Amino acid sequence: MEPPQPSSRSGGFSRRIARHYSSEAEAYRDLWAPVLVHLARWLIDELPLQRARRVLDLGCGLGALLPHLREVAPRAAIVGLDRAEGMVALGSRDFPFLVGDATNLPFADECFDAVVMAFILFHLPRPATGLTEARRVLRPDGRIGLLTWGNERDSRAWTQWVAELDAAGAAEFTEKLSWHELVNAPEKLKQLLHETGFSGISSRVESFVERPTCEEFVSRRTSLGGCRYRWESLGQERREPFLGAAIGRLEEMSPEDFEEESEVIVTVAERP
Repeated sequence: MEPPQPSSRSGGFSRRIARHYSSEAEAYRDLWAPVLVHLARWLIDELPLQRARRVLDLGCGLGALLPHLREVAPRAAIVGLDRAEGMVALGSRDFPFLVGDATNLPFADECFDAVVMAFILFHLPRPATGLTEARRVLRPDGRIGLLTWGNERDSRAWTQWVAELDAAGAAEFTEKLSWHELVNAPEKLKQLLHETGFSGISSRVESFVERPTCEEFVSRRTSLGGCRYRWESLGQERREPFLGAAIGRLEEMSPEDFEEESEVIVTVAERP
């Protein structure tokens, strides 16, 4: 089955965020995508995809979720779309990938049975715009599935790492990459979905607890996100001494000190 063909609409989403995620695509693939794909099963299980003919993974990143979507929607053409070219370039060639804008999708109206947005909505400064576009490309009775983060409890290891960066004089990371505060509670998501024309809305909170090893923790902190920027700001000569001292202190901690707890908000809705 051929995937739906793009329309003439063009993308225009933030190049700044796309550049950031493109720059760390390989580290994201190795260190973080395997964690997120397991959480996405909560969402997949909520969506009636067995008879779906076309499914869009919007904000697909590396496409780690696409094989799992194929398992539950075996007859569907499954398409991945992401704004970050570096992410898309690493995606499996077993699926069609497009570089595109979540707020201006390159698809015709009413061409998908389901749209999945896993950990992407908070990257939109105006999430209602992305939801409106998702609704446009959904067929009547089509479903949308969302995953967003709720409250988080930082680990003692994280607090220690940040304190070490502050003491070393690392530059602050001030670039705005996400707007979690807009979608970090079921009530906020229900309101947004209602305002953008969805019905049959359900939203619940799941608890996610992870305890990375010291090695995993350090790899993420030096390869991803704002911590990567702060660590790199120390310069080549200062990074290694900093890392040695910081790891020494982390290794004195117990496994429980690395434990982080997050709320994952699982939301599904229907296009009337």
